[in-house]
Amino acid sequence: MATYDIAILGGGPGGYVAALHAGVKGAKVALVERDRVGGICVTVGCIPSKTLLDSSHAYWLTTHGEDYGIHVEGARFDLAKAVARKDRIVAQLVAGTEMLLKGRKVDLIKAEGTLVSPTQIRAGSETVEAKAVIVATGSKVGVPPIKGLADAKPLDNVGALALTEAPKRLVVIGAGAIGLELGTFFAEIGSEVTILEMLPQPIAYAEADVVRVLVRTLEQRGIKVRTSAKVTEVQRKGSAVTVTAEIDGKQETFEGDQVLLGAGRVANLSGVEQAGLATNRLGITVDERMRTNVPGVWAIGDCIGDPRSPKLAHVAFTQAEVAVDTILGEDAVMDYDVVPNVVYTHPEVAQVGLTEAQAKEKYGADVKVARFNFRASARALALGESEGQTKIVTAGKDQRIVGVHIVGPQASELIAEATLAMRLEATVEDVAATIHAHPTLAETFREASLSALGRPVHSAR
Repeated sequence: MATYDIAILGGGPGGYVAALHAGVKGAKVALVERDRVGGICVTVGCIPSKTLLDSSHAYWLTTHGEDYGIHVEGARFDLAKAVARKDRIVAQLVAGTEMLLKGRKVDLIKAEGTLVSPTQIRAGSETVEAKAVIVATGSKVGVPPIKGLADAKPLDNVGALALTEAPKRLVVIGAGAIGLELGTFFAEIGSEVTILEMLPQPIAYAEADVVRVLVRTLEQRGIKVRTSAKVTEVQRKGSAVTVTAEIDGKQETFEGDQVLLGAGRVANLSGVEQAGLATNRLGITVDERMRTNVPGVWAIGDCIGDPRSPKLAHVAFTQAEVAVDTILGEDAVMDYDVVPNVVYTHPEVAQVGLTEAQAKEKYGADVKVARFNFRASARALALGESEGQTKIVTAGKDQRIVGVHIVGPQASELIAEATLAMRLEATVEDVAATIHAHPTLAETFREASLSALGRPVHSAR
């Protein structure tokens, strides 16, 4: 029986980062993972989907390149080759992570793990003994209770990312990040895509005016987006599938060759059901130091039940560091006030902090907003992707930045500056006083800040 300082159940983003972080601090670590390290994110989620989205966007630009002076006859998208490229990238990242684990003397145990006590994980035929345990069992696809759905054999993210032939018609249930991203991918390679969302807007947590820009652009590219659409039944007959939804009190049907579940994910508690961990409807209950109710057991990532914690890899990364630091006797707490969130559609959507409505509820009349439209951005125009905006939400007389919302090209990269600004409690004056390279998309953050100060340069207001 091996004895470790820390044993980790689950090798996804939270688990492997916890192992690496603990290893670099000199702890003796065991990581138990039944599949490949990297978890859903690296193997069948974040990384594969972005890889395919980059492939599909390259194809879309090739077939819509007349304004750039590009004329290509007979262009076609080879999905099998794109999937093979995706698989190579995944394999490279998995191998790289395993190499890092080995370099930090982490024992990677590839087996099904079960938490049998606060100090023991059963890993196959082996028992791993540790002074502290971190549960990082991740999440699984959420399957809504829709009549006929299971019999229709819907695609989830795993199945969709492994297809080697694109469906002619695709119906997506759910307009969250998964549904919108995969819907964008298949639309760009030629599928007829319809996305059905039960709530009044896609990406329910996002700023409404940002979402409107996204939906308008997606619809211009042929994607049909229907909101307030409650799916009531799914029927498959041979190679065709019919999805019935209630919209404005009326039943409507949508035909497709495949139906895709994009309704989100739920906590996976496999391997810890009998461990006595307190849970709520979202997952395992933890405090700000990622401690569970069981002494000696921590939990991180998608499996936890903190409503402030979005199911995002980068959140799990930080939770992993907090848990390890706490185990090793350091003073560390989790802070969810400044967490960037990205949807990798084309255009991309990114946000950090409060929406305008949330800020007004928290700060009242001291809240101000300012925007800069990408149509006034020289770089966006040069890219041919000028549908978008940067929106800043400020609070107080000094106009401290409390929220930033971006829709447009490379929003996923632009949000980093906004996140750092909020982390440092910057004001719009701080951003405006910072020289930004020209021409860049990053300038839109400074231009929006100038507008907030009443000193717009490249916009009317």
